[in-house]
Amino acid sequence: MVKIKIIAIGKDKDRWVSEGSQHYLKLLSRWARVELDIIPSLKLSPSLSPDEIKKKEAAVLLTQMDKGVNIALTDSGRAMDSHTFARWMEKLPQTAGMINFIIGGPYGLDDDILAAADKTISLSPLTFSHQVVRLVLLEQLYRAFSILRGTDYHK
Repeated sequence: MVKIKIIAIGKDKDRWVSEGSQHYLKLLSRWARVELDIIPSLKLSPSLSPDEIKKKEAAVLLTQMDKGVNIALTDSGRAMDSHTFARWMEKLPQTAGMINFIIGGPYGLDDDILAAADKTISLSPLTFSHQVVRLVLLEQLYRAFSILRGTDYHK
């Protein structure tokens, strides 16, 4: 069974995000062991710049990244449609025991995370809140497994 960990800064502030995440985690459990590792936003001084905040978040994120393939989600990453993403995902477990997806906070990911990542992908050219990104990623993971297993969810 594929092991996936989603490492994200921030917390679910809205119940519908938590419920949606739990829904997709339950659906995904047929094909993958998916773990959400939500790191609370750091209590930072308002005098810090966005770059300084990203640096501090990166220090925490780097400690959570496991062995395996580390995939950073960023707007400048590789864009794929759902079928391409499914085929891409199909190749990943053959090269790693764990697939880690890294989602940054409100300012995105620091260059240290992007440099440490094995791959970068973009879910959309649009900007989403970190809560919505988690939900969209979970849905796309379920869609990818559905495509690969030939279920009718993706139609």
